[in-house]
Amino acid sequence: MNQEKRIYVWDLFVRVFHWTLVTCIVLNYFFTDEGGKPHEIIGYVAAGFVIARFVWGFVGSKYARFSTWFVGPAAVFSYLRNFKSRKYYLSHNPVAGWMMIFLMLCVLALGCTGFMMGTDAYFGEEWVEELHNAIANVMMAGVALHIVGALYESRHEKQNLVAGMVHGYKKSK
Repeated sequence: MNQEKRIYVWDLFVRVFHWTLVTCIVLNYFFTDEGGKPHEIIGYVAAGFVIARFVWGFVGSKYARFSTWFVGPAAVFSYLRNFKSRKYYLSHNPVAGWMMIFLMLCVLALGCTGFMMGTDAYFGEEWVEELHNAIANVMMAGVALHIVGALYESRHEKQNLVAGMVHGYKKSK
């Protein structure tokens, strides 16, 4: 009989980071006025958390470290080729790892373009605002894929990954 046990995968910082970023993205995309002070502050909070998460990716707990879950393109393609018989990952699978990096880079790009719009050099430049909006929309498509992927993997792994991002535990296989 296969004994599953719960393993502490997502540490407190990773979980606070995740839900803070979720909150910032939802507030800025759906509720705050573009260009308003709350939008700006929330954007900088999000960018600051992403910078902190990148640091944590090198010095944090085992499963928070990029070396545990971020792999090269060959591993991603191998994972996708063998999708039906794919191996179980305690942390992020190869596709999820790349999605995390993509989403964090989107937040940083939004922070940069948002900052640019407030500088003398780029204030009123339409292309910067258009780029900012395009990045936000591309990021939201990534967020949608992330949600679908998490729900799919929850079903495939027979465990609630969303709840795991609240309490930090995941079942081993």
